[in-house]
Amino acid sequence: MNLFVIGVGASGGQALGLVDAGIAALGEPDPVRVVGRSRRYQNPAWGGATRAPFVNAAVVVDTTLPASSLLALLFAIEGAQGRVRSARKNQARTLDLDLLWQVAPAGPSSSSSPLLPHPRLLERSFALVPAVEALRSAGLAVPLELAAAARRHALAPLFALPLHAG
Repeated sequence: MNLFVIGVGASGGQALGLVDAGIAALGEPDPVRVVGRSRRYQNPAWGGATRAPFVNAAVVVDTTLPASSLLALLFAIEGAQGRVRSARKNQARTLDLDLLWQVAPAGPSSSSSPLLPHPRLLERSFALVPAVEALRSAGLAVPLELAAAARRHALAPLFALPLHAG
């Protein structure tokens, strides 16, 4: 059993639907099970860019996969949603899945493992606040460093409207 926190984000007119599709796709592969989920949050684009706001959420997953294999799966899900990775940072994206935190490391990591926790997690409220909420939703203890950083950040929750009226 490996527990990971995954950040889910998107921007543009379809951002809310893309975040929901990303979360649904995470629950589809057999070795991955979503065990906790945050609300969705809307926030301005990162880096002062003048583009559509982002929608962000986080999930906790339980998997038999090591971090490097889970990261490869996240990239495949992004690609299926039209994400093309480039060297440019902080650009608009269809779907962004980030490995943020490993809750219970299974053992020593290899040199090919992703850097965990995510190197900028504690600076980014759009990732931190949903991550803490997802951990609580999964019934897991929130590490002190995450809880302390989350108290310094705040975002207004974004709630989706029903897809169909009546």
